[in-house]
Amino acid sequence: MFARLCEEVGLRIKESKNEEGTKVSFADIELDTRQRAIRLPNKTLLKAQTIVQSTREKASVSLLELQWITGYLTFASTVVPLGRTFLRRLYNMQLYFPPGSGQHRCHISSEARKDLAWWAEALAHSPQRSIALRKRKIIRPWSDAASTKGLGEYNTCPAPPYPQPDSVLSIALPSPRVHAREHINTEEKRAVEQILLYMGKSWEGKRLVMHTDNRAVSHGLVNGTIRGASMTVLRWCLLLATEYDLELEPIWISTNENALADVLSRFDHDRVTNLAPQLLPEVCRLPNHGLRRYSNRGSLD
Repeated sequence: MFARLCEEVGLRIKESKNEEGTKVSFADIELDTRQRAIRLPNKTLLKAQTIVQSTREKASVSLLELQWITGYLTFASTVVPLGRTFLRRLYNMQLYFPPGSGQHRCHISSEARKDLAWWAEALAHSPQRSIALRKRKIIRPWSDAASTKGLGEYNTCPAPPYPQPDSVLSIALPSPRVHAREHINTEEKRAVEQILLYMGKSWEGKRLVMHTDNRAVSHGLVNGTIRGASMTVLRWCLLLATEYDLELEPIWISTNENALADVLSRFDHDRVTNLAPQLLPEVCRLPNHGLRRYSNRGSLD
């Protein structure tokens, strides 16, 4: 059938590249229909490992070299979970080259080396990505941040479809963090991070439909990368999701739709009670949660 379709549209099939069986390679990606996974063929994997190792041994690289390295690893990210997340510091390094200086060499920064170290470890274990359809139980977290007060979060399940007292978080920001005035995008991502730190372990294997009224959070979770200081917090969020086998599906909503998370972040007891009377016992103890820190699960974060 496929051969007939190609003939009808005028495409020629290169017979020498035809493959049969449960494992075939297409565009330098190995498709495994038995395990329902995709991975890098051995030759491509070896090339990626060689590129990373040889780069780690260098003191400096040219812009053209760095662009070639990031380009190849971007392709490898197709099958390497979190691959794009651990390319941001390499892409950031490209900003320090003078304009139009393709051969000018720059020292490889310590931050860029963290990405290279992560890639070296990831490629050492023959990474693959599952393409199997898997039905997961759905949890719906909602989060918001008030830049001078705190973080507010709650979650709902299909039954019951409204927040319960044990599903609510109100976290006051420590004074130094308030005074430092992190960018609101960073604080909004920090709200997601706190949900995963508090609840992630108990949600292992589930699908989280993350509701946020911040487009940067939604964009970052979809793409696995974002520019700016909030990339560090985003990286922690994605590492936590991987550790707990959580599937993240961000949904952007309007501020009005996120009203309960907003008032939780401001510790507005009266409005919380008006919006969700069933939370009255919990409201009496707001705020009763502290800001948790992402524990160092390795030196490559």
